[in-house]
Amino acid sequence: MGNKNYQVCSRCIMDTTDPNIIFDDKGECDYCSNYENNILPTWKKGSSSEYFLSQIASKIKADAKNSDFDCIIGLSGGLDSSYAAYIAKEKMGLRPLLFHVDAGWNTDQAVGNIEKLIEGLGLDLYTEVVNWEEMKDLQLSFLKSGIPDQDLVQDASFFSALYKFARQHRIKHVITGSNYSTECCREPEEWGGYLGIDTLLFNDIHKKFGTRQLKSFP
Repeated sequence: MGNKNYQVCSRCIMDTTDPNIIFDDKGECDYCSNYENNILPTWKKGSSSEYFLSQIASKIKADAKNSDFDCIIGLSGGLDSSYAAYIAKEKMGLRPLLFHVDAGWNTDQAVGNIEKLIEGLGLDLYTEVVNWEEMKDLQLSFLKSGIPDQDLVQDASFFSALYKFARQHRIKHVITGSNYSTECCREPEEWGGYLGIDTLLFNDIHKKFGTRQLKSFP
């Protein structure tokens, strides 16, 4: 790519290192237009967000009328899931079950955050511990494969265990947290990102590089 073809969005920092980027006549990229047209209109703030949450809370409560818990929340100890737990309990009046997956990479700070959260909100926590030898073997397989997304193994264990538990215990609603202000735009696939967490990918990589059978991995 020659310098004469290089272009940076006039609004953000995206540039032509994404070969499929599109600029409008103002020099703004399609990532920015996607934000304006698809993200911002659904970003509810102020009184509209409170009404929106109350409507969702009413449906969740009705669906879980005879259950011990209204919903389940995957809790990592990070900002997004912790805030989601706070909103569910304090703002929506729900009875969430907090679900944590220990995949062997917990930090002391994350564990401390979880302990403070369950104590402060008075919520129940269920922790599923992934077999470390299986986790290590799969993680090493991904490292040997050389694919860019090395966190897929943890992501898969988190989400798979969470939804499997929800199905087994007939918890209809799963609440997750994300941040529109920092994570609303996709990472360009042209940079090597892989968006899927699927058994086809995992089985292929582990078949080529793994050394032990995965008997209990979520």
